Amino acid sequence: MSGDKYQSNQEEEDSELWKAGSFIESVSADDVEKRGKTIHKKHDEDMNYNCKKCNKKISAHNKDWHDNMCDECFDKTYFPDD
Repeated sequence: MSGDKYQSNQEEEDSELWKAGSFIESVSADDVEKRGKTIHKKHDEDMNYNCKKCNKKISAHNKDWHDNMCDECFDKTYFPDD
């Protein structure tokens, strides 16, 4: 890959990462270890939690990685223009 193409791709990725509507959360090493168990779970797996906005049942994945929200509330909160 040429340097110019790589730089262009990197600039595009950087602008997407920080664009309005992004959700980025800091987690401690302990949190990563605890949450690591749910990163690859499906959105309908382990439905033992409730969305903090609408109270709909959510998965362990959504609890750990989507700010304790169902997909609909998460998208409305963090990606309102999409």
